[in-house]
Amino acid sequence: MNTAAAERMGLVLACEGMGDCLFAMAVIRKLRRTFPYRFDLFTFRPELFKTCPYIDAVRHINDPVLASYPHKTVRLFELDKLPHWKMDTFDFISVPLAQGELSFREKQLEYFPVEEDRAEAFDVVLNTSITWRTRSWPLENWQRLADTLVTKGLKVAVIGKDVESKADKMVKSSPPLAGGVRNLVNELSLDQTYFTLRKARLFVSGQGGLTVLAGATDTEIVVLGMSIEWSKRAIYRHEDPHYKVTYVGGACEVYCGQDNVCPLPENRGELKCVPGYEKVEAAVLKKLALASADPGSLRVRDDDRS
Repeated sequence: MNTAAAERMGLVLACEGMGDCLFAMAVIRKLRRTFPYRFDLFTFRPELFKTCPYIDAVRHINDPVLASYPHKTVRLFELDKLPHWKMDTFDFISVPLAQGELSFREKQLEYFPVEEDRAEAFDVVLNTSITWRTRSWPLENWQRLADTLVTKGLKVAVIGKDVESKADKMVKSSPPLAGGVRNLVNELSLDQTYFTLRKARLFVSGQGGLTVLAGATDTEIVVLGMSIEWSKRAIYRHEDPHYKVTYVGGACEVYCGQDNVCPLPENRGELKCVPGYEKVEAAVLKKLALASADPGSLRVRDDDRS
C-alpha cells in the first residue's frame, strides 16, 4: 500500500488493559492489510504501539488532538456493542468493524520492543497478579509452587507491576515471593518484561496482560483459569491455541464472567472456577518434564544469559 498517498483515519482504542490492547493489535494488522488508510491510533497504552508497523502515529486517547481530529475515526473495543466476557476478545473487537471473526492465522499475537535486550534468563517466571477474586490465585499457593521449583534447583523469578485500573476500580498488584525467588516486580520496563518472558523456559500466570504478552513469544506457558472460559482469551501461535500453552481450569462449568461474586449459592464460599494447587503444580511439573526431555533441557544455559 502506498501510505504516502493514502487517506488518514483515526483508530480510537477504548480498552485500558494491556492484554486487550495486544489482542486489538491483531485486528489493526488486518485493517492495515485490508484498507488503504494511514492509521493514527489513540489509546490509553501508547507505549505498546511505539514501533508497531501497522499504525503511522500514536497518541494518548486523552490527547486534545482527538477532539479536533479532521479525519474519519473508528472506535475499537465498544462494550455496548457485544457482551465482552462471552466472546473471544479478537472477535469482540473485529466483529463490530465488519471484519467478521478472525482466523486462527490472523490471531497471531505480536509485540515490537524498542529497547535493547538486557534481561536475565530464568527457568520459571511467575506472575502473582492479584486482580479479580476469580482470576487471582492465593498467594500461599504461589509461594508453595515457588518453593517446590526452587527445591528442584530451578532459577525462579516473579514479574509484574502494581497498577491502578480505573476500569476495574482497583489497584492490581503482583506480590513478591520469599525463599530464593528473584523479585522483579516493579523493576522492569515493558520491553525488559517482554525479553524476560521470551528468555524464560516456562511462564506461569493467571489470565491477564502478561499472559497475552507472553503469547507474542515462543515460551512455554501455563495459564490459570478463571470465570471466563479459556477459549475466550486464548493465545494463538502458529494457528494453534494449544501451541506451548496449557490452560488449567477449575471445577466449575458455568463460566459466569463475574469478577468477585459467584452466582451459584453452593460455590460462594469457594470459587470453583479458580484451579486448586495440586492441579496447577501437576501441569507445571509436566511442562518442566517435557521441556527437560528436549536436547536443550529446561535448565538455563550459559548461552541463554546473553
